[in-house]
Amino acid sequence: MWAIYKKAMRDSQRTMLWLSIGLGLYALLMVSFYPMMQAQEDSYKEMLKSYPKEMMSVFMGGDFDPDTYSLTDIGTFVQTYFMLYGIVIIGALAVVQAFNAITNAERDGTLDVMMSLPVSRRQMFTGRALATISMILIVLTFSIAGFWAGSLIWTEFDINLIELAVGLYGSFFLLTVFTGLSYLLAAVVPSSKHYAGAVAYLALIGTYLIYSLSGLSDALDAIKPLMAYDYYSAGTAINDGAQWGDWAVLAVVSVLFFGLAWWFIDRKELAV
Repeated sequence: MWAIYKKAMRDSQRTMLWLSIGLGLYALLMVSFYPMMQAQEDSYKEMLKSYPKEMMSVFMGGDFDPDTYSLTDIGTFVQTYFMLYGIVIIGALAVVQAFNAITNAERDGTLDVMMSLPVSRRQMFTGRALATISMILIVLTFSIAGFWAGSLIWTEFDINLIELAVGLYGSFFLLTVFTGLSYLLAAVVPSSKHYAGAVAYLALIGTYLIYSLSGLSDALDAIKPLMAYDYYSAGTAINDGAQWGDWAVLAVVSVLFFGLAWWFIDRKELAV
């Protein structure tokens, strides 16, 4: 299993490295804008109030109150200008890795070679899943480093490193939900079918869009607890601390998805 893990990490090291550097530099770039936004805070507040509340709810991720919303609040700043996009970007890479591990490996014949070695399907699955989880943690660490470096350069961005780490690492629980779902789909859906990837991306991106639109409809607002995005906010975690109850819900769902995938991979009709 560890040999598979090391090979998976080695195969994805270039993508992982550039994504880590890219998001770290993006975080640094966002911090560079913070002093300007802080200096023009009143103007930003007036501008936000001039837009319809419903429209701003879509762009700001669901709940939006122009009287209390402040882009210069560090937690809100990180959530709005980084995590809303970071989760989708990192999640998309996790989806790709999940399907590369099983479905695409079936289609290109590399799984035949893997299964000819003295390794079980479940060992193969565990090694690849652990590699994806490691990738998520590494990318989040580089993102935290980017924000922390920015806070040292632009001292107006005054944030505690522990609070920052709690806020960003908390997204790990949300990201593993979509990762686990992707591995489950790859383990259950035959490689001859081509809808599993679409379902995974629909869960990652589609539910985010629905969650963002929840402020426009009472019906959508009522189903928010069914969407994973309702259980994580970097802004809330940075300002108020770890949201252990919400994160426990995400962790349970993640374990369920990974557990089912681990179980079904041994029963799937692999193209080997």
